[in-house]
Amino acid sequence: MDTEFAKRLAMVRQEKGLTQQRLADRLGVTAQAVSKYETGASLPEIDTLKAIAMVLGCSTDYLLGHELTQDSQINMLDRERRDEIDRALHKECLGIDVGAGLVDLLMEENKNHYERFHKLRVKLASEYGILVPIVRLKDNVGLENKEYQILLHGKTVIGQGKLEYPMFFYPQKKAEDKTQIEGREPVWNVKGVWRKQEEEGKISCMDIIIVHLEKLILENYDKILNRQIVADMVSRARSWCPAAVDGVVPEKVSFARLQNVITRLVKEKLPVNRMDYLIGFLEEHPELNSAEYEQLKAGL
Repeated sequence: MDTEFAKRLAMVRQEKGLTQQRLADRLGVTAQAVSKYETGASLPEIDTLKAIAMVLGCSTDYLLGHELTQDSQINMLDRERRDEIDRALHKECLGIDVGAGLVDLLMEENKNHYERFHKLRVKLASEYGILVPIVRLKDNVGLENKEYQILLHGKTVIGQGKLEYPMFFYPQKKAEDKTQIEGREPVWNVKGVWRKQEEEGKISCMDIIIVHLEKLILENYDKILNRQIVADMVSRARSWCPAAVDGVVPEKVSFARLQNVITRLVKEKLPVNRMDYLIGFLEEHPELNSAEYEQLKAGL
């Protein structure tokens, strides 16, 4: 039992104003796991320890109770200041802002909605072979009650809607009494009714946000995809098929060219899971005319 780690973790978490659930959401673990760390019942794996230190803005040395030299403290302070500037400069690619009435939807206790977004990213990777950045979630006092917006780069609104949380949406249904609200869901603009009770055919508010986000990611992937994401996709392809990548990207097939072709394919909702095939085809067809592009699509 490491009581020093447990004590420091609880103290720093509370200083940052985070509940165990909110810290768990950011780490991708359960609230029960965080509770065990803070009671000394268990210790996190090294990767989780590093993630805890990053989220809480402290060092792993501090969490583990190691004494820091004066030079180490100065270096840590400099690093924290650099990290703060980096966070101020960097705008998350994808974000969801919610009005006051939807804060509980995203932060509801005992439901890890961050896991829903992670599963969406896994789904898009599996079905289309694309990488999607982490989605930033935050409340926005400027939005109307129960309104949400999906943004690119922190400023461009690509989708929005209003949800009658905590009700459920039932497509093609009519209101049966005054407690129910007729309206349209914001993704496909389908008519229906909002009801409190759970019945067959219900669609939750989080289901709607997830579907809306997926639709907008595919429609706007040309604005989401950047050279770093392409480089990450190539790096993953290299790990399972190095012969297809080494000496080819970026020497013969540039990241810019790959980005352009991937964007075209995703716009047509074609998968790019076979990155080794895609890279090899582009190497063999440096011009990629219309007929060759059709041949490429057929091979995917």
